[in-house]
Amino acid sequence: MSRRIPQFAAVAFAVLFVVALLMVPPLPGIAHSGDDIAAHLVEHATALRIQALLIALGSLALVIVLGHARTRLDGAAGYVFTIGSAVVIAEIAIETWLTSGLALHATHVNPTTARTIVDIASMWGPVLTVGDVMVAGPVVLAAFRGRFPRWLGALGAIFVFEQLAETATIVGGPGFIEPGGTMNLYVGGPLFVLFFVALGLVCGERSNHSTTSKNESPSSGVPST
Repeated sequence: MSRRIPQFAAVAFAVLFVVALLMVPPLPGIAHSGDDIAAHLVEHATALRIQALLIALGSLALVIVLGHARTRLDGAAGYVFTIGSAVVIAEIAIETWLTSGLALHATHVNPTTARTIVDIASMWGPVLTVGDVMVAGPVVLAAFRGRFPRWLGALGAIFVFEQLAETATIVGGPGFIEPGGTMNLYVGGPLFVLFFVALGLVCGERSNHSTTSKNESPSSGVPST
């Protein structure tokens, strides 16, 4: 039963995140005025707070997936994965604080203040790419060592390359590569969900290779005595 936990968590993560992201239209982009954002907040204030709840619960499920995946990694790759996982969860939390916080008193939010806070929140997607690479990169390397299926390694490699390309949104202007825009939401977003769901499903399967050989020392790879 314990092997099924990351699989259940992966499905829960996907359902919660997809529902959360679909229940509220994206915040107005960087080309829109503060008045547009203020009107959006008033119209969707309740939904934004429910969205935050779903994302918080989805993040708990994602942590379970990340924890199980970490057991298949060792050495420097394991530490990079741990740091990347912390970055991903922290950035999701911070973005949720900003958007759901604006919804608390939506009818009283100053348009200029709203524009400023949403500008800060919009950089979540562009900078999240770095955390995603730190998580997916070690999985790709581990897949070629047999600790994950090769198909997961291939999916992870696609995710890594897309996320590296998506860092361009940090300096992007209005349009496809704007911060928090189409590339972040509709290209990187589905790949983000797909990769972590696949990771969780794989972690519920029996590994063909243990983290260290039974005849090797975990620290040096030299036969133990």
